[in-house]
Amino acid sequence: MNITWRPRAADDFEQLITTATAGNVNAASRDKSLVETRILQLVRFSELGRKSRRVGVRELQIEGTPYVVVNRRLGDEILILRMFHNGKATLT
Repeated sequence: MNITWRPRAADDFEQLITTATAGNVNAASRDKSLVETRILQLVRFSELGRKSRRVGVRELQIEGTPYVVVNRRLGDEILILRMFHNGKATLT
């Protein structure tokens, strides 16, 4: 199974990590690693996260961060559609 990012989702990821960590290189590295690790788990467990209001779309909360990854499984592909900041404080 492959993971594919829509261009807008990839832009969301970079912008959210940069903005949310406000120049803190250690926090940015930690958050980026947590997001990437959790997304890789979708390869084996494509039903992770909760169902979205849209059919076939799931929302994966990244524990320890304020991020939610919106994704859809299409055959042997996990398509990352968007990434959002949920507005809640992080658990650090």
